[in-house]
Amino acid sequence: NTPQNPEAVAQLEKLLEEWCSQIEEFIKSREKGSYRQESSAEASAPTGRLEGPKGEIEHWRARTQHLSSIIEQLKRKDCRYVVGILSSYTKGTNDPAKSKTIGLLRRWKQIDIETTEATNEAKDNLKYLSTLQRFIEPLYSGTAQSIIDTLPALINSIKMIYTISRYYNTEERVANMLGKITDQMIIRCKENISGAGNDLWQDDPTVLVKRLDAGIKLNESYQEQYRLTKRKLERASNGKRFDFNEMQIFGKFDLFCRRLIKLIDMFSTIDQFTTLAENKLEGMEPLVDAFTHIRKDFRAKNHILLDYHNNKFDRDYVEFNVRISELEAGMQDFVDHSFENISSI
Repeated sequence: NTPQNPEAVAQLEKLLEEWCSQIEEFIKSREKGSYRQESSAEASAPTGRLEGPKGEIEHWRARTQHLSSIIEQLKRKDCRYVVGILSSYTKGTNDPAKSKTIGLLRRWKQIDIETTEATNEAKDNLKYLSTLQRFIEPLYSGTAQSIIDTLPALINSIKMIYTISRYYNTEERVANMLGKITDQMIIRCKENISGAGNDLWQDDPTVLVKRLDAGIKLNESYQEQYRLTKRKLERASNGKRFDFNEMQIFGKFDLFCRRLIKLIDMFSTIDQFTTLAENKLEGMEPLVDAFTHIRKDFRAKNHILLDYHNNKFDRDYVEFNVRISELEAGMQDFVDHSFENISSI
């Protein structure tokens, strides 16, 4: 008697409409959480959320599981019962009062098609992205050099995904993945430079400069490998271009490396003056004291040295260099005066 019971039909319509809305919302959110976030390069590992390319793979793994679960629920007896009852209710009639139910069933059928397609997409993306797993591991635990060593295989695998995958073959998605790799490279560079949150001021400047320089070399190697792959595809005959928005992919890394260059300059200068101070040359005490004050003043500003978005550091760095230039001028005067004294002996 259910098909003829208006109240029962209304209840079933409400239930089916809720199912439709929930599934549609999930399908429409397929890219939410997958695309690169502006702040992701500043993320820290202890948050519990996977960042970078591992986060992308995990996104499609979770989406595959959720969509497969939805597919299974669509096959459940109670679900088929609701759809069956409403289909019987509208069968063989042109009653305008039943147009809402007819429209709802059409919507449900379309959702069924879209869910199947979304599931196929998620499974296919997961299959291809999983091939990157062993190449991206150094991004989370390796040195800059170990990452450089895996770059040819990593970029080649991404090129293959872009070329042959059914769904992950768009410029937007591949550029997004390359950008996430950039973000994770920056995170790993910071970890390698500062260790477990160590104060860079406490490190041996010579060793620190080498770690800073390794980050710059990684950026250079990454971009070089990308452009090599780009040129190879340009010469291919299939017309596919490995040509993406380079500012989107490398912009953050270039900005980070500009900070590394400034830190290398600053700590190299500090190392040079520290070495001079250790020689304890007679008459150079005022210059050593001036250098000590310059270093102390800059350190007292408590900059997070690897936070390359902090423009206050850049202004203070300019001031540091101005004071160092004045000190160097004083050093030159000291040297000239010393030689004059030697000549007059």
